[in-house]
Parts: sequence; C-alpha cells; structure tokens
Amino acid sequence: MRGRPQINDVLDGINEPPEFPHSVDPADLPPGPVESDPLTPLVHTIVRAADMRKATDIVALRVTQCTSLTNFVIIVSGTSRPQNQAIAAAIAKDVEESYEGKRCLGRGTPEGTADSGWILLDYGEAMVHVMTPKSRLFYDMDGQWRDRGGEDMDLGGILIDEMGGSGVLEGGVEEGVSMKEKLDVEKEIDPFWS
Repeated sequence: MRGRPQINDVLDGINEPPEFPHSVDPADLPPGPVESDPLTPLVHTIVRAADMRKATDIVALRVTQCTSLTNFVIIVSGTSRPQNQAIAAAIAKDVEESYEGKRCLGRGTPEGTADSGWILLDYGEAMVHVMTPKSRLFYDMDGQWRDRGGEDMDLGGILIDEMGGSGVLEGGVEEGVSMKEKLDVEKEIDPFWS
C-alpha cells in the first residue's frame, strides 16, 4: 500500500477523469471567463514570479471542470538546473510574501528536483509545474489538460515582452501545431537532460 501519490497517479487522473459524484459538482464551477476567476490574483503572482526568472512557455489552465484535485495548473519551462531551482524558489517566495499562508490551501513545498527535470509546487488551488523542455514534451501536461477541458488563461498582459513575443506558449490554441513543434527540443542539444 502506497502512502503518497506518484506522478503516474496524476497522469492517470488526467487520462481517466472521474465522473460526478466522484469529481467536481458542475454547480460549483465558477461562472464567467477564466480571467474573472477568484483565483486570478494567485495565478498572476505565480506567473509573474516565473517570468521574472526568465521562465519560458508559461501556460495557466483552469482545470476546475475536469478535476477536484486543483483549480489551476500553471506550467513553465526552464533551460537549466539552476534556472529551474531559481524559478521554483522565486514562485515560493512571492506567494509566501503576497499571501502569508492566508490564501493558499497548500504550502507550495517543492516536490521533485531540478535534476529530475520536473519540480512541482502544490498550493492546493493551484499546482505549478516547473519542467525542462524534454520533460514537458514527454508528459505533454498542457495537451492532456486541454483535451480534458482545461481552459487557457490569457497571460499576454501579465508577462514582460523582452523580444517582441509574449513569452506565452500558444500550443493547443493554434490548430495543427503540436507541442513537439512548439518546443522544438529535438533540434537543439540539451546538455542537462539528454
């Protein structure tokens, strides 16, 4: 008997979401667009912290209608071990400073390591995945949540535009473009996780 959930448990929950009454009651879903969700300030705090540490391909998905595990999944990419550690630390620091434990159900204690290619910060209502491009491509969390009904939050006005782009991964929204093509990881050598 296992005591702690494993990564495969999370992926199984995405692939085989439970039906009501063992999941989310449709009557409890927040009304209106994703941007008007009461958790928007928390998501924005997380996104800004990741963006300030140069995270790329930042995606925030409201998954309230497809799981009772969390309300939002925020997925970001970093390109090195130190960067992924810095991204996770910056998010934890900014959430702690902004909410002092009052807003979040979870403590955001990091699960996983930069060496594994995936760091998870669980704030209860929001789960943050700091991933390497290869881990992100392999697990395709963005695509799996979108396939189950996850709703993209528009982050264009939140992120710093340093190179003429928004810093937001637009995969899944753009028809005919796969996550693999968006991340383009096979064309570059990844010295940290190859």
